[in-house]
Amino acid sequence: IYYEDIEIGSTQSFGRYVVTREEVVEFAAKYDPQPFHLSDEAAAKTYFGRLSASGWNTCAMTMRMLVDNMSTVQQAGMGSPGLDNLRWVKPVYPGDTLTATSQVIGLKE
Repeated sequence: IYYEDIEIGSTQSFGRYVVTREEVVEFAAKYDPQPFHLSDEAAAKTYFGRLSASGWNTCAMTMRMLVDNMSTVQQAGMGSPGLDNLRWVKPVYPGDTLTATSQVIGLKE
């Protein structure tokens, strides 16, 4: 895929990532050690109601799906200009299966 091939408004769905309790706890212990990411008992007392993945862990899982997709869809460019807006609108729990969808909202050379 080259710049000229990209169309504004185009979408692509890809990836399948199964979230495991072990990964949630391991990531949290290393990078985001808040109690609701580490302990079932602590999480039960919060808004989440049960152990939930760190938002940053969710970002890492999404990055994995993006990179895996790059190996199946040949692309001429690498890298990204970054993110302008990131929100975690729904908790991610062990046992959830994540997928990704991208949409081209603009082009910049």
